[in-house]
Amino acid sequence: MVRLLALLLALGAVLVSAADVARAQQPPEIVASVDRETVRENESFTYVVRAEGAVRGEPDASVLERDFDVLQRASSSRVQILNGRTSQVTEWTFQLMPRGTGRFTLPGVRVGDAMTNAVEVEVLPALADADAPADIFMEVETAPEDVYVQSQVIYTLRLFVGVSTGRATLTPPEVAGGEAIVERLGEDRQYTASRGGRDFIVRERRYAIFPQQAGRLVVGPVTFEAMVIPSRGFSRVQRFRSGTVEIDVRSAVPPPASIGNAAWLPAARLTLAERWSDGGPLAVGVPRTRTLIVEADGLLETQLPELRFDAGNGLRRYADQPELAREIADVGLRARRTERYAVLATSPGEVELPAVELPWFNVVEQRWQVARVEPQTLRVLPGAEPPPIAPSEPVEQAMPAPPPAPTTNVWPYVSALLAAGWLATLVAWWWSTRTARRPRRAAPRPAPHTSERRMLKRLKAACTSADAQSARRLLLEWAEQRFAADPPRSLGALAARLPAEAAREVLDLEAHLYGAQSGPWVGERLARAIGALDAVARPPAAAKADTLSPLYR
Repeated sequence: MVRLLALLLALGAVLVSAADVARAQQPPEIVASVDRETVRENESFTYVVRAEGAVRGEPDASVLERDFDVLQRASSSRVQILNGRTSQVTEWTFQLMPRGTGRFTLPGVRVGDAMTNAVEVEVLPALADADAPADIFMEVETAPEDVYVQSQVIYTLRLFVGVSTGRATLTPPEVAGGEAIVERLGEDRQYTASRGGRDFIVRERRYAIFPQQAGRLVVGPVTFEAMVIPSRGFSRVQRFRSGTVEIDVRSAVPPPASIGNAAWLPAARLTLAERWSDGGPLAVGVPRTRTLIVEADGLLETQLPELRFDAGNGLRRYADQPELAREIADVGLRARRTERYAVLATSPGEVELPAVELPWFNVVEQRWQVARVEPQTLRVLPGAEPPPIAPSEPVEQAMPAPPPAPTTNVWPYVSALLAAGWLATLVAWWWSTRTARRPRRAAPRPAPHTSERRMLKRLKAACTSADAQSARRLLLEWAEQRFAADPPRSLGALAARLPAEAAREVLDLEAHLYGAQSGPWVGERLARAIGALDAVARPPAAAKADTLSPLYR
């Protein structure tokens, strides 16, 4: 048995090694992209060719020179390790200047034997010369025009610098007229532009703003302060301010009667997808992992709700902790919620898996929609346990002639070994999940500040009197004091940091305020859960604001 186990382990190592060799022999993945899809006629932009894997040769950029001037070329190479896999990443960057206006298709660029994808770019006419009044000035714009409460607004700031600067700082936009969450979208973009016959270095910065209440929201100004170093004369510190932008924020739209209890979820795009751990039918007693993924453009990951659906008759469901993530795209924030479930069949036959639905409001088409995973009929096989052994016949009884001996087959042993390893992995996963969910003894904390206790007392009174708006305001004021280093700026973000009972009641308050529900709010349950708020731990101290690197002509 030991020799057989050693043989199987060696066979597994050979199979893994062969898979690695096969992956290494795969052609490299080459993708082309631009840093901006919309540019001005007198502005440069960056075209990037990225190759993941071993590649030979350089990109043939001659196809780009028909409509664009190539100002600069650069290349870089690095080795990255992702999920235990090592690969080489090579990037080529080109600074391009448009020769005209219109919508252009940058054709695929050949790199060795591979070809990149095509990229679309829209070139707008250059702005008038009167738009360059000084050596340093700023432009701001917001999109989209129709803004709803808790939906995303993209705020774009462009800083034009025509002189050398040092020790520069740029503040985030100020918000007045209502509460809003402001999130910076990635790193600054830098390019060149001509205004009034002069060349400027442009630093473009984007923010995602989420208004938390209906009404008029005033965004700005942004302050730029730097040591200005002119070509002649003395250097001096100067301060520049951008203009302000007024945004009319609409109220939440009530859902239709068919989904009357839907929560308010305004997004530009939302998808709901399903994935199983492997194919084939289910088997009794053998768990399978079902993964549901919600992805939305224009939402914070904390806004994505928990999926609620029936497990189905004949099935048991065990949920894992959900995973929340975000990424930055041209559309702003892209939020993702991943929920995994261990599905266990209890009896053979066919079982009906109900549909999974998530209502949401499309801010582009301005209508309610429902993301849906369709119902399924699953086939469940009996368990893989061997049948009982029949009692042996007496020795004196005549025995029939034995059948011919079958040929030796090692694959049943291989399958049994792999099944045993899979079962051991499942037990280890179950034990680690059980250990991770085991409550830990909290370290002793000092008693809360007197002002916090007074604030909690006022909050409890607001809940008892069913004053939802005051309860929301007091909750966020308490959160700002308790989480001073990184205060949550919405009820959803606050609920993520509270104990389960208090978090549930805070989310119910948010659903009442923004879910277009009818009837008065009953805050007695939240009042009873307030006593648990004293046990919330304080987070670490917050980091300071960033400083801009110097800009030179």
